[in-house]
Amino acid sequence: MKSDCYVDAGVRVVRGTNLTGGRSFSGEFVFITPEKAVELNSANLSPNDLVFPHRGAIGEVGIVPEDGERYVLSSSLMKLTCDVARAHPDFVYYFFKSAIGRFELLKNSSQVGTPGIGQPLTSLKQIKLRLPPVGEQVAIAAALRALDDRIALLRDTNATLEAIAQALFKSWFVDFDPVRAKSQGLAPAGMDEATAALFPEGVEESALGPVPRGWRAATLAETFEINPSRSLPKDSEAKYLEMAGVPTTGHCAESIAVRAFGSGTKFRNGDTLLARITPCLENGKTAFVDFLVEDEIGWGSTEFIVLRPKAPLPDYFAYLLCRHAPFREFAERSMSGTSGRQRVQNDVLATYRIAVPPSAVAEAFGALINPLRHAITSNHARGATLGALRDALLPRLISGQLRLPDAVALAA
Repeated sequence: MKSDCYVDAGVRVVRGTNLTGGRSFSGEFVFITPEKAVELNSANLSPNDLVFPHRGAIGEVGIVPEDGERYVLSSSLMKLTCDVARAHPDFVYYFFKSAIGRFELLKNSSQVGTPGIGQPLTSLKQIKLRLPPVGEQVAIAAALRALDDRIALLRDTNATLEAIAQALFKSWFVDFDPVRAKSQGLAPAGMDEATAALFPEGVEESALGPVPRGWRAATLAETFEINPSRSLPKDSEAKYLEMAGVPTTGHCAESIAVRAFGSGTKFRNGDTLLARITPCLENGKTAFVDFLVEDEIGWGSTEFIVLRPKAPLPDYFAYLLCRHAPFREFAERSMSGTSGRQRVQNDVLATYRIAVPPSAVAEAFGALINPLRHAITSNHARGATLGALRDALLPRLISGQLRLPDAVALAA
């Protein structure tokens, strides 16, 4: 299917980018006309069909949702329709999420050039799996899906908590909403009288433009530590974060390992890590360090910029600033270097200006924002625990090595 088939709206085309580890599709779709979908005949999908990339994102699997939308396969995907009298789609989905299912799916694959599965349909048809009675399949899949749903709920909760934090950051330090409200004789929305009293009733000119009266405009270099000095003896074992473990959304890092320190950035809890190289910066890679113990120093990629606000700004201010779109656009404009290896220039980034509030406002913001940050960290940890439990149960339930009542007892 060529891209010139795409139209602005119509039948959704499922591509590898729509399969990102979860059961449901994600990301943006492209569309074709209903007439073109009819021409494609067998590429049309039905609810509960399983779909797999055979080129590109091989190893992923998803299920067509029952959402009333029409879907067709892109040319790099294949589909599997279950005989529901013998095989429940959710059970088969979890089979392909297990290590043995993934092995069977990828055993004829090649990673040379663009990853691909050789003779994909033939390979798929030759895969054998153990099928218990359908009722047992349904129960096993339901138990595993319950864990997935709890993990998804925690992720959604964290997305909401971070959106609240971002909205507060923008309201207080970018739009100056409490000041604007007071200048109009109104009570600032969403805050008590004591907090509202911390804000002035007007603005004054500054190098940044109008800022609240009594605040100051300052550069990043004046208000932040940029790549602060941290001590870590060479060859000492320490927690290590590679670029792949830095999230594109949310602040929680993944895949933290322990490695002997060689060469890289060093950080401690409360620091914010901003990817400085293309395309990681443009993709949004940013993390708040909260995975170390007190006074512990970790290290990571040389392509991080380590940021930490100076007092009175709270630590999380740096992370929220790094997620703020105008700041990211400023950082991207500062990039220089050869194509594909462009990096943020620290001396340019250091000139970014922010409005710095008095200590009382900064402390009030920290008191408001820190519980949200702690809740996000806690939810992330709970999600990771549930994910580890699901991954441990999955192969044993699918293979029949563990009975469902025993698994339910473990998950309770």
